Amino acid sequence: MKKIILASLIAISTQFAFAENKAPTADPAFAEVEAMVKANNMTGAYQALEKLGKAGNAQALYNLGYLTQTGQGAPKDEKKAIQLYEQSASKGYPVADYVLGKNYLAGSLGVKQDTAKAKQYFEKASAKGFTDATVDLAVLLFSENNPASDKLALQKLDPLIKKGNFQAIHAKALYDISTGFKNKDEAPIKQGLASIQSLAQKGYIPALMAVGNMFTNGNIVPQNLPEAKKIFSALAKENVPQAQESLAVVEKMMAEQAKAPATTATKAAKKS
Repeated sequence: MKKIILASLIAISTQFAFAENKAPTADPAFAEVEAMVKANNMTGAYQALEKLGKAGNAQALYNLGYLTQTGQGAPKDEKKAIQLYEQSASKGYPVADYVLGKNYLAGSLGVKQDTAKAKQYFEKASAKGFTDATVDLAVLLFSENNPASDKLALQKLDPLIKKGNFQAIHAKALYDISTGFKNKDEAPIKQGLASIQSLAQKGYIPALMAVGNMFTNGNIVPQNLPEAKKIFSALAKENVPQAQESLAVVEKMMAEQAKAPATTATKAAKKS
């Protein structure tokens, strides 16, 4: 139960795109690159980033990795993208560590799935203050399903929760719910549900998806397909990943439920 519920958080991956330069002392070369991207001159942007990358700029190497991964400004090449992310990570860019961790966790971009390696990359990014990595690291620790790992995960989440970090609050809520079911204790389940409800009311998408799934499955709260449809419909309009697929599942379930009474009534009429 614990691994199943916590896996839902892992599945909600953060979408990383082109990293903008937000440093107070911005490199004019990056301003030029960003202008090219906005003008959709991806070939020019790629060439400018190559110059910065050859000079050892970690952010430029990361951006080159992203453009190479997506085939913008250069031919799509997943193997080369991984190499560029690795170069960026070796120069201390935490987003590159995090992206490498996500790919090793999923076994994507041509790399073999390796949870241990993913954990190492998350640890590196977390140590550099990248909060998304800290949350994903905590989720991985929870999935190890032992008290020592749980304790360490909670320690890592606690400072973020105190700062009001939605991702951390959500991860802790899912942990509370799964722990409550495991120990047959309603208190942590109620606590976790309250946290998710609060996040959903604030518009936090993963929490809204979680609530939608709960209404769909009916395992934690009573099944409410119309409410699930309402949630997934709103999210699908915003092009939220997996929302359209979830909406299709709910609509299919509603259609099947609508047929069931009619089928029962038909059978009863034939018998009479």
